[in-house]
Amino acid sequence: MTNRLMSIQLRNWQETDAEALYHMCLDPAHQNSGLHTFPSLSECREAIRQWAVSDGFKVIADATTHALIGSISLGGMDRYEGYMELEFAIAAQHRGKGFCTEAVRRMLDYGFTDMNAQVIAAWVRSHNLACVRVLEKCGFTPEGRLRRHARDGSDTLCYSILKEEWERIQDNT
Repeated sequence: MTNRLMSIQLRNWQETDAEALYHMCLDPAHQNSGLHTFPSLSECREAIRQWAVSDGFKVIADATTHALIGSISLGGMDRYEGYMELEFAIAAQHRGKGFCTEAVRRMLDYGFTDMNAQVIAAWVRSHNLACVRVLEKCGFTPEGRLRRHARDGSDTLCYSILKEEWERIQDNT
């Protein structure tokens, strides 16, 4: 059996990722996730230029080919020092293979270790059960439901994990 833990890497964005990002943006599931999508290849290129110089924006890539599998980001959101919010997406052909769970775990480690996060939160639309499962597998605690909060009128579920909770998980593995 292939070890999935070694099959991905988190890497910086490159201009060559634009076409794969654009194809992700065309996916209806991605469009319904609440994440920002880009309607053109040129807008994907512009976003990548900005993300390439940001520590918190990473490509989830195949460790062998370095091809884009998805995206993940961790940002400050200007709430308070140490509070960060996580967003992630996986291209349709790579869903259900454990890549997202591994990417979230790696990004949590990066956020708590290198970015000095104290709290990492994630907001997900209630109909996105795959993302809910990923968050729960990674140790996030459900905090609540914002009814009809999303722009499409669906509910938003709030999750978070504290640095000390992440450290306990690491101590137990």
